Amino acid sequence: MPNNIGNKAKTLVELRSAGFNIPRFLSFDCSEKLEEVERQVRLTYHPRQLLAIRSSSALEDTKEQSFAGAFNTELAIRLDALRESWINVKESLPVGHAGGIVIQEFIPGEYSGVAFIDSKMKRASINALPGLCKAVVEGWDCEHYDFYEEDILERKTEDSYNCLHFENEEIIQKHSAYTDRSKIVNDVFQLAKKVEEHFETPQDIEWTYHKGDLYLLQSRPISRSPWHSGSENMYFDSANVGESYGGMICPLTSSFVRRLYETLYTDLLRHSGVEKRKLEHNRKVFEDLVDLVYGRMYYRMDNWYRMMAMLPGYERNKKNLENMLSLNLREQANVSKFQPSVFVRLSYFPRVIWKLLFFNRTMRRFKRELKTMIKDSRNWSIEDFNVFECQKKIQFIFNGLLRKAYLTVENDTVMMTLFAKLSKDRSNEEVMNLLNFPSVSAEQVNALSILSRSLCDIKKVKNSLKKKDRLTFMMLLETLPDQRKQYFDYLQSYGGRFANELKLETPDINEDFETFSDLVLAYASKKTELSDRQPNNGNYLENLFKKFATRREEFRLLRANMFAIIRRLVLRIADQWVEKGYIQDRNDIFFMDWDEVCGKTPVDQIDTLKIIYYQKEYEFFKSLNPPAYFKVQNGQWPTIANAKSQNEKNGMGVSAGHATGRAIVLKEFTIPEPESFEILVTKRTDPGWTALMALSKGIVVEHGGILSHASIVARELGIPAVIGVKGACSTYNSGDLLYVDGDKGLVHRMEN
Repeated sequence: MPNNIGNKAKTLVELRSAGFNIPRFLSFDCSEKLEEVERQVRLTYHPRQLLAIRSSSALEDTKEQSFAGAFNTELAIRLDALRESWINVKESLPVGHAGGIVIQEFIPGEYSGVAFIDSKMKRASINALPGLCKAVVEGWDCEHYDFYEEDILERKTEDSYNCLHFENEEIIQKHSAYTDRSKIVNDVFQLAKKVEEHFETPQDIEWTYHKGDLYLLQSRPISRSPWHSGSENMYFDSANVGESYGGMICPLTSSFVRRLYETLYTDLLRHSGVEKRKLEHNRKVFEDLVDLVYGRMYYRMDNWYRMMAMLPGYERNKKNLENMLSLNLREQANVSKFQPSVFVRLSYFPRVIWKLLFFNRTMRRFKRELKTMIKDSRNWSIEDFNVFECQKKIQFIFNGLLRKAYLTVENDTVMMTLFAKLSKDRSNEEVMNLLNFPSVSAEQVNALSILSRSLCDIKKVKNSLKKKDRLTFMMLLETLPDQRKQYFDYLQSYGGRFANELKLETPDINEDFETFSDLVLAYASKKTELSDRQPNNGNYLENLFKKFATRREEFRLLRANMFAIIRRLVLRIADQWVEKGYIQDRNDIFFMDWDEVCGKTPVDQIDTLKIIYYQKEYEFFKSLNPPAYFKVQNGQWPTIANAKSQNEKNGMGVSAGHATGRAIVLKEFTIPEPESFEILVTKRTDPGWTALMALSKGIVVEHGGILSHASIVARELGIPAVIGVKGACSTYNSGDLLYVDGDKGLVHRMEN
């Protein structure tokens, strides 16, 4: 047997030796003389035997890349046409790379297709059609079966299909009615399982059924899975995070919050004794504690459960957290892999007790540091800072004070535990009394009420507020030292507290003078000052709970003020980038990534087109109304956005991610100008489209299956893709701005 027979031939040899039903085949080095090839073929096959001539390059069918359809396959070849087909296949092989050619018995199957299987994920998918496998591989509409464990999780079939059949010694296109072949589909699933067990790695197989026999035509490792990276379900819930980040969120805020949550909770577990190696190994858990779906912020509760499982007391902590956050989803997640080590189990509670002994002092010091920073920031000449100085300040805040924010989570954990204990078996009235504790929010109301009356008692000041005349208002304060001090004291204490206070894109009370004026005038017209709260008179645990609850509210206010400082620094960076022409408008910065704004990406590489696309997506997402909570089960996303107009269509997401860009609609293969498009829209693809697909940022195909050539190539190239989008070529036009979501199977035309 020649050495350079390629991966496909080597696999077939191994499978045949293992007893799989493989059509008879010969394998050759592609440098073999044609005369010798013809001689061996005639010795092996009957003169009337039809053949399949397949490439077997050393490049294709690897774990890294399949090169699906990149090289020629010739079907139903007669012996007298062998020479021409051999040359066609050989010329398609890459120059300078070892490889071979397989000459296989052609099986004129009555039912054929492709199967992917990954038993570790408990997933398998099968695409099938009556007739030959060629139609499935090339992306014709086909039957689709999704397996989870041993059962069909989902099936998608239609009344009839266009297929390729072998009849009267030729391959013809034929319309075939759907027939239930569940028995064969289950046999294919079992075949795929056996192949995967043999190779001990997920497999992509081609198969055909003919005259009662199931044949394995070829097999290769899955280079890119059609499923999500984990078999665990994902639970999205906005119950509590929606309070802080309600409604639409800009990309800058979402990326900042993701990074903050990752840092905060990694630090929390590190200070709780969890091993650094374990934290590093599970980094993805911490990176995805919160997630953005169609512009809205959600907790990824499955990752919260995994994180909490790394500490002792998981079931108790889980229940307390669910009650505290008022979660809609209360699920059982598989957290067995995340259990705490023996060291953590033994050291955790002594560590907690030690922390509690000094916790009041630690929190007082942290609060003092935050207040000092907030006070000092009032004296910063931010308008004189250059970009580097702003970025340095941001990094100082993020890597300094905000790295201590895990202390607030420890405070909330104690509060949560005490509340769970104290509220058990109590009446609603008793629980309400327990929740009656001093709050900085009440203090803010009193401070604003006093400030409002002080300002509006002076007629000129009140008139400036009515006219929304900030310049006159500030000039008047220069002559009124008592009112000026009251005003700036209020801003220092409560300036960051405003509607949507944690969104970096939202102006605070310092900037929005019109709203500030309306608020002051409203307070001045009514008695809103609250009476003094009665001192705590409960037992020790009740008073302790109220102490931790009061402190929680204090730190939430300080957090809002810190975010306000970060916003001021971000806007100073934006103003300088506008001056230099890097961005068009200061608000463009809110459609950039946090790392870009922090300086990890050089400013001369700011992608202004991406900013525009993010802004278009943001406007599109506004029109959607995602649910407050939902599950992604076994990698299958629910239909969150239903088609509402001819601008929006759903299909099957086959390659993850999303992309926004200008469309090129090609009903037939042509090569457009490379810079003229970003989203490829077509009816179907064959292997010849591969090079064009690689030029795209997103792919939309009217026909095909999750295992078709277009799907495999899109996944290998990391390009978001949606297939089975009926009427895409007639709905969309070249030049349209399209949003493509390869996770959820959504395509939407946005306003230009």
